Amino acid sequence: MHRPLTRGRAPAGRRVRLALCVALLLMGGIAAVVGQEATTRAPVYQVRIEGVINPGAARLLEHAIEMAEANGAEALILQIDTPGGLLSSTRDMVTTIGESPVPVIGYVGPTGAGATSAGAFILLSTHVAVMNEGTTVGASSPVSGDGSDIEGTMAKKVMNDSRALMRGIAERRGRNVEVAERFVSEAESITASEALEAGVIDRVVPDASALLEAVTGVETRFQGEALTLDLSGRELVAVEPRLVDRLLTVIAHPQIAHILISLGMLGIYIELLSPGLALPGVMGIIAVILGLVGVQALPVNLGFLLLLFVGLVLMFAELFVAGLGVLGIGGAIAFVLGSVNLFDMPPTEEYRSTVLSVSVGVSAAILLATFLIGRGLAAGRRKKKNPALGKTGEAMVSFDRDGYVLVEDRRWPAQTRTPLHHGDAIVVVGETDDGKLVVEPATSG
Repeated sequence: MHRPLTRGRAPAGRRVRLALCVALLLMGGIAAVVGQEATTRAPVYQVRIEGVINPGAARLLEHAIEMAEANGAEALILQIDTPGGLLSSTRDMVTTIGESPVPVIGYVGPTGAGATSAGAFILLSTHVAVMNEGTTVGASSPVSGDGSDIEGTMAKKVMNDSRALMRGIAERRGRNVEVAERFVSEAESITASEALEAGVIDRVVPDASALLEAVTGVETRFQGEALTLDLSGRELVAVEPRLVDRLLTVIAHPQIAHILISLGMLGIYIELLSPGLALPGVMGIIAVILGLVGVQALPVNLGFLLLLFVGLVLMFAELFVAGLGVLGIGGAIAFVLGSVNLFDMPPTEEYRSTVLSVSVGVSAAILLATFLIGRGLAAGRRKKKNPALGKTGEAMVSFDRDGYVLVEDRRWPAQTRTPLHHGDAIVVVGETDDGKLVVEPATSG
């Protein structure tokens, strides 16, 4: 006798197994979500500011903050080790930190590092200030560009302005105003433990590995509201300087910028005295533009855009000069230098290789086109009598066989059988198959 079949109702054992499966699936899903959230916690970005504080350091900080914001970073660690720098760049960095969309943690490290002079202003302006054991902060009295004391009324103005800036920074971050002001007025410098005891900084750590744990739980004011940091176990992402940051760090040094401008002006002056030499003029123009960018007389992007256009002009100028030489090569250098540093883009290897490849390719194509067009023009001229035949001029350089001469304010490649010296008078007596002038010393009679 068979049992009657029941419809719409599962046996009790099957219902239990089904409930267990659903529960396990739900638990697995919750665990997966929790695990995913744990692995996708916002990272912490870190950038190093080392050496002299100048426009290069200021732009690197701006770039690091932009990268941290764009990638949803929880905070940015600003690692400081500097002997000081320009007050104008220091102000820019203090302003950048104050307006940062992500919390900035100042960290002086590793052991032996110092936040000296401008570095003290920057450290105290961060939302949380941390120092490594064995580091120092202070000695922020203003001095002139060459390190000497400022004298007279200007000394009082700069000193009072610097003291007011330091007081404002300390007051805003709730730090010891009296000690902070002594950094400026008395050039006082203190150790990490002394700074912590004086209430100038928030934490002292034994090394960089303890930094994230040390600042976890620290309360600070960020964008007008109370913020408690939670950085324990976060991924640390380093922000590398771009090519433009490295270049600015070098050329923005006061001595380097002065040398660039001085040598550039000298090169341009030599070119004006001896038109057609090309090399002093080309290198002089490039050096002056870089020097003006270094002293901030030219905005960075405008300076590199100017370099790019100067490069184009110099390469096209090869059309009016026989042969491929200094103008074309110098123009290609200026074009590539301007192109690579013109745009504010992430410093990825793919970006660098792409921009560099395109810049080199474009400049090579322009040079090749200029060379081919120049050869075509030279071939067309050879069908007619060369207008330089019979003309007089002068040797631009000393040469025994091949060199350059200046005929009617135009630079020509030339050959001679008689050795010539720079400035010797010459006369054009012929032309070679490849377009060079055949010259001889001009007779004085």
